[in-house]
Amino acid sequence: MNVAVKFTSYSSLAGASESVLELPAGATVADLAGLLAERFPSLFPVAERAIYLVNHRTGTRDTCLSDGDQVLMLQVLAGG
Repeated sequence: MNVAVKFTSYSSLAGASESVLELPAGATVADLAGLLAERFPSLFPVAERAIYLVNHRTGTRDTCLSDGDQVLMLQVLAGG
């Protein structure tokens, strides 16, 4: 299955604004994060705390992905 990933604030580290990745059926957000670490090593470990939105909904590491899903990789921000 193919999943489109938009890197948002991580695009400078990834060297691209988005990528389409092929994953096996039944893959989860954790599987996607592992593949991203392999394909885009400059993203990690910085992006290990990223928030993943799957089709505009917050995903957890256990969220199952489906063919055609759109995933946004968002940076956690804090301030005060």
